[in-house]
Amino acid sequence: MWRIGRVYGRCDMIRVKVKFFSAHREAAGRGQTEIEVKEGTDLKSLLDIIFDTYPEMKKLAGYTVLSLNHRYADGSEVLEEGDEVAVFPPVEGG
Repeated sequence: MWRIGRVYGRCDMIRVKVKFFSAHREAAGRGQTEIEVKEGTDLKSLLDIIFDTYPEMKKLAGYTVLSLNHRYADGSEVLEEGDEVAVFPPVEGG
């Protein structure tokens, strides 16, 4: 498992687990990672970090759905230590 970010030895950093599915997994080249961000970071900001880290995934920006702790998310949610984020394409069914 890879970790993105730096450990500053300060308690204002949190760690979240990010899982990638389908085309997003292929673009990232892995199924999951851990990312350290500052406390107060929202999900949209985390997605920007992910796109910067995995440039191939930027092509999927318009086809990206997020969930936070197994619930669909709109990006405004503030992350907390230990959260689990999933990044995947829209799911259609009939």
